[in-house]
Amino acid sequence: MFYFFIFFTSLVLTAGITVLVRKAAISLNILDQPDEGGHGRKIHRQPIPLLGGMAIFLAYFILLFIFARHFLSGNLRWSHLLAFFIGALILVIGGALDDKYNLPPRKQIIFPLLAIAVVILGGVEIEKITNPFTGGYIDLNSLAIISPLLIAFWLLGMMYTTKLLDGVDGLVTGITAIGGFVIFLFTTTTRYFQPDIAFASILLTGTALGFLIFNWHPAKIFLGEGGSLLLGYILGVLAIISGGKIAIALLIMGIPILDVFWTILRRLINKQNPFKSADKKHLHHRLLDLGLGQRGTVLLFYFLALSFGLSGLFLQSRGKFLALILLVVIMFGLVVTFWFMDRKNKKPSLLLHVCCAPCASYISRDILLPQYKLTWYFDNPNLNSLEEYNKRLAAVKFVATKLAIPLIVEPYKHEAWLEKVKGRETDPERGKRCHLCYRDRLSRTALLAQKKKFTYFSTSLLLSPYKDTEAIKKISLSLTAENGPKFLDIDFQANNGYQRSQELAKELGLYRQKFCGCEFSLDN
Repeated sequence: MFYFFIFFTSLVLTAGITVLVRKAAISLNILDQPDEGGHGRKIHRQPIPLLGGMAIFLAYFILLFIFARHFLSGNLRWSHLLAFFIGALILVIGGALDDKYNLPPRKQIIFPLLAIAVVILGGVEIEKITNPFTGGYIDLNSLAIISPLLIAFWLLGMMYTTKLLDGVDGLVTGITAIGGFVIFLFTTTTRYFQPDIAFASILLTGTALGFLIFNWHPAKIFLGEGGSLLLGYILGVLAIISGGKIAIALLIMGIPILDVFWTILRRLINKQNPFKSADKKHLHHRLLDLGLGQRGTVLLFYFLALSFGLSGLFLQSRGKFLALILLVVIMFGLVVTFWFMDRKNKKPSLLLHVCCAPCASYISRDILLPQYKLTWYFDNPNLNSLEEYNKRLAAVKFVATKLAIPLIVEPYKHEAWLEKVKGRETDPERGKRCHLCYRDRLSRTALLAQKKKFTYFSTSLLLSPYKDTEAIKKISLSLTAENGPKFLDIDFQANNGYQRSQELAKELGLYRQKFCGCEFSLDN
């Protein structure tokens, strides 16, 4: 009865705090903006308040400290509780900063690492692990360095699993509630009776469900960076403190964890930074592509988490190990299935030379992305200064991120470009100097497209009415190799394309230049 009281109280308190946090996020303009045109990795279409993790943090730890004195025994000690709290506080502070200022990945990672360090310094440790083959235990006390390393690996993995999983309304929140509930059931059995962990777990279930009221599709508030990390952190710490219930947590989070491993491996194979690249290849995105819908996708994840989590209540160590193997087999089957689907529905690849963000953003969003697997190539040595180059590159990076388009950047080599147009400084616009400039950039574009095995190449220069588009097309066709990528000849100026690009640039607040870029065009 007391556990039900804790559950109900935490649910109501979290719901109440969530209402206040949501209002605060709106007033502070801490909102998750949708991707332009729906071509990015985000699937919502309206700005949604962030900071949801703050509501969960406040409700969870307020009640944890109020009732902790009744349960501080066995595995949950004051030193653990204090470290647990400080680590969570670090995560929500870092998450709030990221929600507001969109921190780069190298700064985002600081807060999870600090939280892990606090947990380890607070005395949380893994003393032994179960041997799935013998049913016995492997004692780690004699290997002092192993426990901190395992804790760091485990918590970082759990936090980044929930972070990367947080792409569909209610997905992370609901799975966390299931995780807390399964650990609660496990620690209330006669064999594994741990009232302190049962209390902390049912409290997590209540707070997660209290937030889920507002996070269920269509979501009225998102977890934010701090919230998605926080839920993985709490589940991970509870699994350790409860005496090594890591196998249970693995069964609950098995599919999401394997999805993260596959994502990292896939990006490494594609020579992408696994932590900076963003795409729509996560399992939940693929299920959405199959037409399952947000709620259907979430319910499928819930079913798998609950089924495998509850199976852990009835399986011995070897049985849990076999269940984990089954999860691996399921994930492998899904990966193979989606691989065959990708091959069947594969879009032709296109390398687009990008002169500036305003031109490239319109033709990419409205014309190219629906039909081609697009990559941008920023190569503009003609720009008259490094300052101008950096301004244009910053705008290009901004749009590439919003539209989830891979970007290749060529270093700024203005002196080499000046040598190539030497003697043509006084040529008029659209004259031979411009033709040399077109050929210089397009030749590298065609060469890179051939090297990277793209199907097509093209350039955003074709959108501008101030460029000699016929010369650009003629040069591009002359650079087309016999067995290499073909030049994609599309009239980007059709249907008032240039005017539309300027309207989109204003809407996005992009840097817009009033000249071609080189010092000679500026003189003209």
